[in-house]
Amino acid sequence: MRIQRTLPPTAAPVTLTDLVHGIVAICMGDRYLKRITTELRDFFRVKHLFLVSSGKAALTIILQSLISLSPRRKVLIPAYTCFSVPSAIVKATLTVSLCDIDPGTFDFKYDLLEHSLDDSILCVVPTHLLGLPSHVSRVKALARRNGAFVVEDAAQAMGGEQDGKPLGTLGDVGFLSLGRGKNISCGSGGIILTDSDSIAQAIERELATLSAPPLLHQLSNLLRLLATHVLIRPTLYWLPAGLSFLRLGETRFYTDFPIHRLGGVNAAVLSNWKQHLLESNRTRSAVAKDYEQRLHSTVSIIPPPSNNGSVYLRLPVILPNRQAKHTLCTLSKSQGLGISRMYPTAIHAIGSLRDKLGTQDYPGATLLADRLVTLPLHHLINAQDRERICSLIASVTSPATAPQGYAQPLPRYDAARYVDRAL
Repeated sequence: MRIQRTLPPTAAPVTLTDLVHGIVAICMGDRYLKRITTELRDFFRVKHLFLVSSGKAALTIILQSLISLSPRRKVLIPAYTCFSVPSAIVKATLTVSLCDIDPGTFDFKYDLLEHSLDDSILCVVPTHLLGLPSHVSRVKALARRNGAFVVEDAAQAMGGEQDGKPLGTLGDVGFLSLGRGKNISCGSGGIILTDSDSIAQAIERELATLSAPPLLHQLSNLLRLLATHVLIRPTLYWLPAGLSFLRLGETRFYTDFPIHRLGGVNAAVLSNWKQHLLESNRTRSAVAKDYEQRLHSTVSIIPPPSNNGSVYLRLPVILPNRQAKHTLCTLSKSQGLGISRMYPTAIHAIGSLRDKLGTQDYPGATLLADRLVTLPLHHLINAQDRERICSLIASVTSPATAPQGYAQPLPRYDAARYVDRAL
């Protein structure tokens, strides 16, 4: 453990005022729940909106609801995505099916997607990874031909738009996450969105079997948020970052997560959600543009911020090779710079899924697992932090000093394919 300025990889804005609202909600949680539900439904412009205990819970509930509407049992997802997605699929007693992705866009390889769709696919899950928009209308067109639903994963993209509609509302049903480190957070929470009456009715049947988490659990979440509010600051983050048992930033595949409705205490922490979302996304966009100006000749940023209004959660950067990624992340950790490895493997390489997914290769997903890092964009970093991060990247990727096996970055992203605007 080293005492030094240490940047968290990501940080959602949570204030003391938000925590006070959480305390007040111990006695009036239902009032907060109704208010936040109405505000979010109006913001997303959807007929039906449901608040649950996490993004994983939201996806699990959606999948359990779709089971009642179709006999199909496979869920087609990107081969590189958050481990929470296959975790929810397995928990819903469904089967994971994979499609490779284009490492230059983070979106499906559509020629492969078309051939992957058949009458066994219950739904396709296009994912706005790190806030970069998937081409949902294209996914829907392919899914419609095969009778599959489209479940839109906007867990990392709250506040973005495509085709004039909020991300999360483009599929048959969508979900977002309110977990730690997302665009906004209440510690743990999830949002389900749909305009489909039949899907909404199926979700309501699932929710009828669920309760809010116990009050003690909600208070424990509030205390964790208070600790995070204090320790997330770069002058103090070295302390939790140095405690390995906290498992900060660790990506795990597991299915024993709880599923509840959102508690009133958690909902109350979101009282200022709209202001936080606006400020958070503006800050991330501005910092992303600064990185792009500093790094444009060094590495591939996907997509370049100057060409696209993406609502970044963290900034994705493709490094020359696996060794460059290992070197950069090791040095970043020692210097407290908050550069993240993202997910440790592609989905097909998860140990407990490997036997079920067969031996097919997914080169695009594997490339990202080997070469993708993310840079922090949140409100706690300053210009000096960004200068140190960019200098470190330049030193690792320079052909004169790069690790053995240096390879050129990927071609730059074509942002003309997408329209994605901040608030």
